[in-house]
Amino acid sequence: MKKRTAWILVAGVAAIALGAAAVGAVALLLRSQGGGSASFSSNSYLAVDLGGEIPDEPPSEMSLFERRPTSLRTLVESIDLAAKDPKVTSLLVRVSNMSGAGWAKTQELREALLRFRKSGKPAFAHLEYVGNKEYYVATACTKIFALPTAIVHVTGIEAEVMFFRKTLDKLGVQAQFEGVGKYKNAPNTFTESSFTEPHREQMEALLDSLNAQFVQGLETSRGLSEAQVTQVVDDGPYDANGARKAGLLDDLLYRDQVDQRLQGATRIGPARYVKASRGFGFDSRPKIALVYAVGDIMTGESQSGFGGTIAGSDTIAGALREAREDDEVKAIILRVDSPGGFGPAADAIRREVQLAQKVKPVVVSMGDYAASGGYYVTIGSDTIVAQPGTITGSIGVFSGKFSLRGLYDKIGVTKEILTRGRNAALFSEYQPWSDEERAKIREQNVAFYEDFVRKVADGRKKTYEEVDAVAQGRVWTGAEALKLGLVDRLGGLDIALEVARERAKITAGDVNIVVMPPKKSFFETLWERQQEDELESVLPREVSAFMHWTRALAGDGPIARLPFDLRFR
Repeated sequence: MKKRTAWILVAGVAAIALGAAAVGAVALLLRSQGGGSASFSSNSYLAVDLGGEIPDEPPSEMSLFERRPTSLRTLVESIDLAAKDPKVTSLLVRVSNMSGAGWAKTQELREALLRFRKSGKPAFAHLEYVGNKEYYVATACTKIFALPTAIVHVTGIEAEVMFFRKTLDKLGVQAQFEGVGKYKNAPNTFTESSFTEPHREQMEALLDSLNAQFVQGLETSRGLSEAQVTQVVDDGPYDANGARKAGLLDDLLYRDQVDQRLQGATRIGPARYVKASRGFGFDSRPKIALVYAVGDIMTGESQSGFGGTIAGSDTIAGALREAREDDEVKAIILRVDSPGGFGPAADAIRREVQLAQKVKPVVVSMGDYAASGGYYVTIGSDTIVAQPGTITGSIGVFSGKFSLRGLYDKIGVTKEILTRGRNAALFSEYQPWSDEERAKIREQNVAFYEDFVRKVADGRKKTYEEVDAVAQGRVWTGAEALKLGLVDRLGGLDIALEVARERAKITAGDVNIVVMPPKKSFFETLWERQQEDELESVLPREVSAFMHWTRALAGDGPIARLPFDLRFR
């Protein structure tokens, strides 16, 4: 696109944006006069659609034309608001494939639905095609309905780990990694063709913990014994009639029939409902800052780009610094949903957590993942809150590279390398490490690991030996981490907020949760997107993730991260 054309487009969009903003401002003013949910009828129901991606973090930029998935926070906040709102008489959850949610997000949604039920109002779930996670969420509702042709794929918890060793061997690529910790199995996906014994031991333990949580949820919500749940799971999957006979469903209904059960109530969507409830104008409530660390931890700015989401140390550290220096902010919640990443970047964030904690309370809320570098950033906080299904721990480190010499030989590529300095070509992809070079890498990793363990020990008020015994790169669920003293409480963002209020001595009234840093403006977003590479939208998940790992390894430093592609479903 020529520059002149681009500027004409920007000018045209700007005019539209200004007009929309003016109309929006008038609408907001009119809405604020009524306050809260005054624009909704006295017989309304909250309609929550759970499916696809459920991002932990709200969009970081404004958009007029692109529809974004509703964030986890908005979904949970809308459910909690509806529980207290006399105008909302019921709740309907339509559940489909929640491919973008892990077990911790699933549990956070389920807990919100259970809190809604305590209000005495009915909560209905309507299913079309669901798996274990989706059905687990639905069991929090008063009644579970499904289409007469629905598929209920309740078959038990499964974990998959992909290994590329044989593929790399065929290509002539040698994966070279040095790690510290018996269970630091992240490089295994490249260096092995199957589980090692420590890797298998760790994965089996994770499955056991998650499965126990899943079974307990079905027991309490559906009134089944442990033996009955085991039998139901072993007999799955089910068609709709089979699921009803097994006691998994209460009725088979089409959408219009479900609507009849709602007795003419008016539908409210979560995003619109939350915005209306927040009102408009000056907010005098005490402020609590909410800072998100979502994605792979890297240096630079946070972004959603090639291969996945980046939790940029510059962005997150800057937000923590801003919250620390703002006298109106009474406490900080750091929401972490990250499998880790570049060690020094995680340390930069940890340092800001430590500095902020000296000034005001800092509470960590863990999402699906807060492991390795994702755990590192939590060190120094006052309290760590995790879901039972959060994947955390993984206190360990590794470094590595791919030696492409064999591949180059296959395709006729040669290189000449000139150096000044014994280890100048340490991370060259053309030649593998010598024994001396490998020893140098291991020395660096051992130093980083020992420093990691010491910092955890200081932050958790434990001895080095106590932390080292549960570290070694071992991954734990939140439920296990609580017993080991790696986290302080179980729960979601609501519990983290409760703890932050207590520590900040906010005893009465509501609080104003302020996300930091603030959203980018529409024009900043428009300018950035002119330069974005759209290739990521057409790449398979595995390829995008592989390329993202290549980017991470380009830093030539210690990596504190979970295994390459860890999926539970």
